[in-house]
Amino acid sequence: MRQISINRRSNRILYNVTVSLEAAIYPEWLAFMREEHIPKIFSTGCFSGYKICRIIDQSEESYSVAVQYFAVDEDNFRIYTTKYAPAIQQEYLARFGSSAPAFRTVLHALEEGEVVPDIEPSKN
Repeated sequence: MRQISINRRSNRILYNVTVSLEAAIYPEWLAFMREEHIPKIFSTGCFSGYKICRIIDQSEESYSVAVQYFAVDEDNFRIYTTKYAPAIQQEYLARFGSSAPAFRTVLHALEEGEVVPDIEPSKN
């Protein structure tokens, strides 16, 4: 049986932003996210990591994408939402408007785990 490393005292906040967009604007949107939007969010110092995930579906005309940001704790997330988010979100709306609408979900990570790689005994 494989071992799992578990952090039961996780205090991270997962800020999930789900976006629906037409396939035709996806390359422009992704470039904007990588080159401008995400670096601006990280410049706030409130987040420690992110993931961009395309939601698996059958449509070739439109995509749904989840962008997940990891805040270290609630205090950092609160600072982001009160001090920085309004201006950053307004900039996003000015760029994409209704062509890439987003909805947001905030999750408190209670526990996190990952599979621990098997370690081979030394061959000495």
